[in-house]
Order: sequence, then structure tokens, then C-alpha cells
Amino acid sequence: MSFDRLAPFYLLMEKVSAGGKLQRCRLEYLARIPYPARVLLAGEGHGRFLPALRKQFPDAEITVIDFSAGMLAQARASLERQGVAATDIEFLHQDMLTWEPPAARYDLIVTHFFLDCFTGSQVEHVVAKLGTAATAEAQWLLADFRTEEPGLKGLRARWIVRLLYGFFRIATGLRAKSLVSPDLALRKSGFTLHHQRISEWGLLKSQWWTRS
Repeated sequence: MSFDRLAPFYLLMEKVSAGGKLQRCRLEYLARIPYPARVLLAGEGHGRFLPALRKQFPDAEITVIDFSAGMLAQARASLERQGVAATDIEFLHQDMLTWEPPAARYDLIVTHFFLDCFTGSQVEHVVAKLGTAATAEAQWLLADFRTEEPGLKGLRARWIVRLLYGFFRIATGLRAKSLVSPDLALRKSGFTLHHQRISEWGLLKSQWWTRS
């Protein structure tokens, strides 16, 4: 799986297909969470969230990890375009499935439109791994698609998500074929859902999980 081929066009693709909807989903709880000392931003992709994160928490140490070198380059470029300094931001070109994070280091974990790239067993593995990297009182922000709505809303969501998975399997070699909820894995790692907002006719969710 590699998003390198899409990296130069990914931001434009998102803006054309979704406008600001995904970004609003990412930003839903950013201004409400406690000020973190260290942040792990997993699968940041094209870097649309990173500048907002840095502006909100200018003194936090931020680690950005992504399997795509092209996406990491786009994340750096996003900071530059907005005139945001990359001070105390570490960029890691790593595979989340094999990366070994430091234990109990981060008091904020962010996984926006990232866990949907993994199969069921991989989601459990990744969430458990990120859980070991989180402190005892960590916050976790998550934004993603969902297909649980009944009736026409659910039918619409499943159709959209099916198209997305089909496209990304062809374009990136994505192994996942359907959405897998990370909720159980998050609870196993000691997190509790603190707030949730559903938007776009049930297609999108913004979640704030907390561990205490």
C-alpha cells in the first residue's frame, strides 16, 4: 500500500470531492481538548490538519508518522504555505504496523481518516500499539467515515464508502475492503468515548475519546 502517487493531488482531490466537510470533521474538538505536551499525529496524509494543530497548541511537541514519504512532504509544504513554523515537529517515515513507539509518551493521539486504511485485525493491532504510546490521561481525536445509519442514509453512506474503497484499492493497493469500527479496540486500551458528532447524513463522525 502506497499513497505516494496520489500525494501531489490528494489535497485538491479532497477539496473537489468534499469541500471543507472532512476538515470540519477533523477540527470538531480541537479547541475543546486539554492542552497537550506531546502529540502523536498518525497518518496525517496531506497535512491539512497539522497547521491548525500547531496554531492551537504552539508549544506542544508533535510527532507526525506516515508510511508515505510523499504525504509527509505534502504535510511539510502545508505548513510552509500557511507560514507555520515546523519547530518541535518530528516527521517519521514509518509503517505503523511495524513501528515501535515509545511507551506512555503522548497525551494526545490523533487518527483522522487513518484507521479506515486497515483490515479488522490490523485495526486492533494499530489501536493497541497507539494505546501503549499514550499516557494514563491521554486524549484521542478520531475522524472517519461511518455506515451505520438505517434506511436511505445508510444506503447512501455504504455506496459512497464502497466507491472510495474501490478507488483506493486500485490507486494505492489498499488491502482493506470495508470499514472496521475501532471502538472496541479503543475501549480495550482504556479509552472512553467522551463526545461524538455525526454529520453529513450520518456519513462522517468526529470523536473525542479520553483515558482517565
